[in-house]
Amino acid sequence: MARPKPPKKLKPAQPIAPPATTKAPLPADILTAPGQFGHKLHQAETTSWQYWPALVVTGLLAGLAYALLVRPGLNLAAAEAARAATEKNIPLPGVLTHITNAFGTFFLTILTFLIMWGLGRLGTGPGQDTRGPKVAEVYSATFALLPPLYLLTTALILLTPASAWAFTPQQVTDAGGDALKLQQAAMHNVARTPAFLAFLLTSLLGTLAQFGLAYAALRENVGNRAIPAVLLPLLPALLIQFIGIAPLLFAR
Repeated sequence: MARPKPPKKLKPAQPIAPPATTKAPLPADILTAPGQFGHKLHQAETTSWQYWPALVVTGLLAGLAYALLVRPGLNLAAAEAARAATEKNIPLPGVLTHITNAFGTFFLTILTFLIMWGLGRLGTGPGQDTRGPKVAEVYSATFALLPPLYLLTTALILLTPASAWAFTPQQVTDAGGDALKLQQAAMHNVARTPAFLAFLLTSLLGTLAQFGLAYAALRENVGNRAIPAVLLPLLPALLIQFIGIAPLLFAR
């Protein structure tokens, strides 16, 4: 009688290796290859605030550029009003005034991003999968485009000769020592400088370029829904940037 064969020993189950996590791309990658950036971003584990440093740095540099742009004119207006016989003891604008000007531009930069994020997410429609379309990451990464532009604008402001801000004799006569009229004349002079043109182009055309980068990146995640994700926030974001430069633009 044949002996029964001993049962075969079962091999222990091999542990399943966790799927490899794709490293999140650098925000600067969206400047050279936005489509590839969007693809890598879609595969990576990220958070909505993944690229917040690019946004914050842009806001700070934009605020600094604007404060430096209007500072000479405001100082000259206050000094001229103080010399006028009708108004005396008018102090120069303090540090707080320039900080307020810088903060206003910083706030508008953050508000622009929030508009991009909120309306862009609305444009993508329902979520695609558990990773989502990552609208916040894409739009915040596009702000990596602007710091070099604002640095160049700031350098141009600092290199602008003092004569560009100076009042003409006719402006002084027309103001008659009135501080408000002198400020308006000062903003008129500021708005006619090449530095203001650089700030204007960076604010408007730079923002427009961000949407071009965002479209190429979002197309990798949501396909044709990248179009409404870009078109919905486009005009509101440009309007916010226009509000920031409107006082100087209308002063021309």
